[in-house]
Amino acid sequence: MSIIYRKLLPVVILVAFSTLLACNSREENDNFPLLKGPYLGQKQPGMTAEIFAPDIISTGHAEKNGFFSPDGKEFYFLVFGEGASFIAFMRHEEKGWSRPHLAPFSGRYEDGEFSLSPDGNALYFTSNRPLAGTGKPEDYYNLWVVTRTKTGWSEPSSLDSSINTQDPDLFPHSPSVTSDGTLYFYFRTKDEQGNWDIYSSRLVEGRYTRPERLGDEINSDQWEFDPFIAPDESYLIFCSRAPGGYGASDLYISFREEDGSWTKALNLGDKVNSIRWEFCPCITPDGKYLFFASNRRFKLSQSETTMTFEAKIKFLDRELNSPGNGHSDFYWVDVKALEKLKPKKIR
Repeated sequence: MSIIYRKLLPVVILVAFSTLLACNSREENDNFPLLKGPYLGQKQPGMTAEIFAPDIISTGHAEKNGFFSPDGKEFYFLVFGEGASFIAFMRHEEKGWSRPHLAPFSGRYEDGEFSLSPDGNALYFTSNRPLAGTGKPEDYYNLWVVTRTKTGWSEPSSLDSSINTQDPDLFPHSPSVTSDGTLYFYFRTKDEQGNWDIYSSRLVEGRYTRPERLGDEINSDQWEFDPFIAPDESYLIFCSRAPGGYGASDLYISFREEDGSWTKALNLGDKVNSIRWEFCPCITPDGKYLFFASNRRFKLSQSETTMTFEAKIKFLDRELNSPGNGHSDFYWVDVKALEKLKPKKIR
């Protein structure tokens, strides 16, 4: 990535999103499409992963980490780039789905991966916001939470010191929470050679226990990250760079046995994974669809490869500013594509 591009990307993302927000006051004569029905009115996918809401959620910028509220009337997602990362949302209103809005607690600092609690009343997220509440951002990331109130979301609160290390070389990422409040996340070091492993921490009398590393059925000597834990803790979907996959990182699943142990993680296969990165998985609250992010790229068709130079430049200019340009987009697939991976004894 060029130095100029790295410096401009956060500005481009914020300006583009600010322009989008400025359009919220327009009436029906604006260019934002009328979206009605479940899942932003999008046609549901089949057994092979498809891009979700192209040019609405999946754009020429970089997006990942999307969650629907339990009632299906809100969708939260992360827009990110180097030096800029914030949480946005859309809401189903009387006339249909709103344009994207900036979450009221996000936008000032770098807010990263997040998840909604199964009841939709809490949102856990990663952030470099100062622990003091004001001032310069921290050099490390902590886990924070906002809870629903009668008037919206509460002010962010940092989780306790059993999880937040305040160590610039070791900090938690990508929280996922069960119905009883147990948190799953991964620790990421600033050392690019360091492993990323998945941990869990239980909520006991209002405080989180010391994080415990999951076993070798899930963690390897490579990177494991971005866990999604089922509300009842019956399965775990996560990302791994373990050898034998299809690309840079793949999605895997492990099921919880009756004795509390985990089955050996299984790759979700080529209907989900690609030759590039797959990450930030989640299952919709109704249990019907797997959502995830990927930086897979479009391919030129045979007719497009024989275009004139001028036509190809115009084509690439359009495509490089559209979904599938390799930044990061949302994909979704019917969960039936995963059913064959579930052990017969616990189906």
